[in-house]
Amino acid sequence: MEVLPLANTRLQTKKIYEIVAEQIQSRIQSGEYKAGDRLESVEQLSKNYQVGRSTIREALSALRAIGLVDIRQGEGTFVTKFDPGVLAEPIGDFVRFNKKEMLDFFEVRKMIEARSAAIAAQRRKPEHLEAMRQALYAMENAKSDGNLGEMADADFHIAIAEATQNKMLLRMMNQISETLRDTMRESRRLWLFSKEKTLERLHNEHQFIYNAIEDQNPLLAEQVMLAHLTKVENVFNQYCEENKIE
Repeated sequence: MEVLPLANTRLQTKKIYEIVAEQIQSRIQSGEYKAGDRLESVEQLSKNYQVGRSTIREALSALRAIGLVDIRQGEGTFVTKFDPGVLAEPIGDFVRFNKKEMLDFFEVRKMIEARSAAIAAQRRKPEHLEAMRQALYAMENAKSDGNLGEMADADFHIAIAEATQNKMLLRMMNQISETLRDTMRESRRLWLFSKEKTLERLHNEHQFIYNAIEDQNPLLAEQVMLAHLTKVENVFNQYCEENKIE
């Protein structure tokens, strides 16, 4: 197997682990690595690609996050039975934020959105509830299309901001909506990557938030929103710990 030296292929717009991941992804796509094959050890891949072991671990983690490989503790990394449609997704589109950036954004979301849910429960009107219901319906029916699910997820949180009837808050949420959608894309995929999490559970957590807002229970709305965001943050932290991402 010929491995291209990264010194000759590195692009300034990409991180080294992304380049490694894309080269491995290309070999999976070409059939050089087949479903069920075990990849070389981290140490061997590190030598092949002339990079550090931490870079290889990040590359494998990115591939695992989009469902191309399965990392089994004590056994190695195996190519999964993959959906060819996934292979068109660039690695860089999956992980756009580093750990500190993601944790900072989770902190901001918990500060803003938990309280927003409480205020929304006090001020919501029928049209706000309808917007939330539409987003929930879209989330429930977007199981085969991750992009639609991510958009619906973001729409639900924007709808809650609208229900607060606080123009400054809504303006701020709209200003960060692109970042919100990007971080939701990453955290949503990591949520689904976790063996304990499912789309149904994710939808149910949003339904609990909606129910509290509909029932005009501000304390419960704040609690369930905070619990939801904390769970997603914990999944992200667990992923970073398991893959030694700092």
